[in-house]
Amino acid sequence: MACELRVSDADWVAMSLDDDWHYLPTRTRAGALQRGLGRGAVRAGQDPAAPELIQACIRRDHRWLPLDDRGVYLARLVRDLDLPVGPIVARLFTATDETGEFTHVLRVAEALARAGSATMVESLRRYVEIGHHWREALTTIATAWPANWWDDLLPAAADRLASSGRPLHLPPGPPWGDWATRDERIRAAVGHGPQPRRGLGELLSAADLYDDELADPAADAEPCLAAPAADSLSAARRAVADPASGAYWRGLCVIAEHGDESDGPALLAGLDWLDKRADDMCGYDRLVDGLARVGGDAARQALPRIRSLWFSPHSYERAAYLRARLALEPDACAGALTEGLWDCEADVRLIAVRRVPLDAKLERRLEYLRDDPIEVPEVRAAAAERLTLESIYRVSPA
Repeated sequence: MACELRVSDADWVAMSLDDDWHYLPTRTRAGALQRGLGRGAVRAGQDPAAPELIQACIRRDHRWLPLDDRGVYLARLVRDLDLPVGPIVARLFTATDETGEFTHVLRVAEALARAGSATMVESLRRYVEIGHHWREALTTIATAWPANWWDDLLPAAADRLASSGRPLHLPPGPPWGDWATRDERIRAAVGHGPQPRRGLGELLSAADLYDDELADPAADAEPCLAAPAADSLSAARRAVADPASGAYWRGLCVIAEHGDESDGPALLAGLDWLDKRADDMCGYDRLVDGLARVGGDAARQALPRIRSLWFSPHSYERAAYLRARLALEPDACAGALTEGLWDCEADVRLIAVRRVPLDAKLERRLEYLRDDPIEVPEVRAAAAERLTLESIYRVSPA
């Protein structure tokens, strides 16, 4: 929209806490940061306005769904640009979780603590003692931090459980499983009490996002995971011939996973169908994976759309688009692979580390990822392996 293009980054910062907001165009600095794109992180290093733009991205959760990752991405920017952590601490203690706001800030704060922020370590420990969402905070840090950073919080946690006045359900994972062997109050709570409401991310991972009311409610929610019988594949092809069918999305999943080149046009039509779903950015990854797998003319026709999907704020699916481009146009991916080294999604960074054409600058980026304590282990290991192989190639005789 024309009016959208006139909104400046400064205007967006002002509106970032208002209810009436939207994603800015990708070409703007704020728009790239909102989406967790690598270009946003790279530009931030040379942008005097970046500090306030980054803080605005922490104040408001710009993830499309809880599946999307921004924690490490934003924590890196705060650390590398030496931004103050005080505003993040303040937001941690005031954030609610009605729209995932607390979880978003918690992920940034937890990563900053692992990055070496003593202030954030102490703030998160204090949050466990007095904060409202203390159980989520404790479970998060117990999963990510060394035990000696949080294990002495057992008495405070047990006291909070005892003073809650109602039964609470605690999962068996860290820290509760180990603590249950050491404290009777925690042992009584683990596996007992009312089951907590499942979060949106858990619900999405357990269900088919496009299982509409016409589909069989007793059917498997993930029909794509097992290889179908020949008659099932035939049934899927019949279903995708009618977009109004209640089985249309299930059929698309089956042919994306198990079809052949003849199913390419149906998958391409499935992208059109997804486009027509209002305020929905999910499911493209399945169809794009299918198009990349079957290949053919339909897959090549989809390439412009696959390139544009890279800019979706639903970053969880971004790795699928990079995989598809590598399968369909491997010689045209150098730019995306380079940008991917700075992306918010670990799966994108992993692909980029393994496949990007290296020069001296990008080797330094791989060294950065290899040595960064807040990077996921898989990316760190892949970066170390790639750098080792590059050094071997350089010293090997021609």
